[in-house]
Amino acid sequence: MGKLILCSGVRTSRPYGFAGTEDRVYSIEELCYYLYHHPYMIEDEIYNDALIEWIGTELKLTQRSKKLQELKRQKADVKTMVTVVLCSADYYTEQEIKSLLRTLDEIIGMPKIKRCCIKAEQYLAGRQYREAATEYERILASEEAAALSPEEYGDILHNLALVKLHTSGFSEAEQLFGWAYERNAREDSLCQYLYTLYLSGDMDRYEQKLREYEVSEELRQRVEAFLAEESAKANECEAMRGLEMLKALKGNGQISEFYQKAEELLGEWKLKVRHC
Repeated sequence: MGKLILCSGVRTSRPYGFAGTEDRVYSIEELCYYLYHHPYMIEDEIYNDALIEWIGTELKLTQRSKKLQELKRQKADVKTMVTVVLCSADYYTEQEIKSLLRTLDEIIGMPKIKRCCIKAEQYLAGRQYREAATEYERILASEEAAALSPEEYGDILHNLALVKLHTSGFSEAEQLFGWAYERNAREDSLCQYLYTLYLSGDMDRYEQKLREYEVSEELRQRVEAFLAEESAKANECEAMRGLEMLKALKGNGQISEFYQKAEELLGEWKLKVRHC
């Protein structure tokens, strides 16, 4: 959960897992902490029958569980449901609870698409790429997307492209970065597009886009210098891993393996030097 949480209530061996963030909670205090720090996801979770049942059966808070079930039947608002949960433990002060409720007021007053964008950004920041992709794709397919400005739409495409870099590779991300730049005209989207084009190895297309988007020589040099620097870092890390392996082989007395690996590494480094 990212913080030391002192629990005075029951700590179960069967945690409740939040589908959105893949976090798991084992106690009422951890549940309160999760809700407090994920206000944009509360609405999806607080009415969940599985969570309400878990509070009763696993945390032995039977009366709280029944209260939440009754409130859900009455279609109580989010703030009421959250207050019942937070008051089940002494983890947060009255002022902290009131602060969260004010945040919920702001969230409830937001357009739905704005809440969805913030939720998707939280998934992306938390490296929950599958959930982020689902949320961004849902936003782009929604009717509300038509009301977004070109810049806002482009920013969503940019973030979806970042997600695709981690899940699908360069090809899909490259296309999305291109679409993003055509809408938001942001240098960050342009740079990411050029990075992916360059790394794809299609230099003809890379040169074509440099001309089409009238990329300055200064920006081109910056893009290529960044890629060269990152490539050098990657090679350095690879070299260090090789040296660490040699050190381990020698330390373990594996002398023949040590010399064999040393010959392999020297051969690889010679090839790299010859191609520089």
